[in-house]
Amino acid sequence: MAELDEVWLRGLACRARLGVPAGERRRRQGVELDVCLELDLAPAGRSDDLGKAADYWAVERAVRRAVESGERRLLETLAEQAAAAALRAAPLARAARVLARKKPSVMPRVRCVEVSIRRSRRAP
Repeated sequence: MAELDEVWLRGLACRARLGVPAGERRRRQGVELDVCLELDLAPAGRSDDLGKAADYWAVERAVRRAVESGERRLLETLAEQAAAAALRAAPLARAARVLARKKPSVMPRVRCVEVSIRRSRRAP
């Protein structure tokens, strides 16, 4: 089995309807994500062929679309949906990690709340 390398998209800024209180979900609020794709980058590095790599642009669009559509209560749900979108957009990735953060409107003394998850593809 080949070594797994990482591709990071850091600081992806999105606007999402998110929060437990209904009032918090009325307006979109800022959410920032770091997305990591785990895959073997050696074939892309040797060939300079995008088809053997992750298309960062496609991953960014897919994650942004997933995060900015709909409404959810939990940051955990948002992270789960972002990881699923990243894996769909990067078929060569074996796993995706997502770190999602937001400034909680109901906790003024907390700078941010973060959720970190890692999801891998199921074996066929």
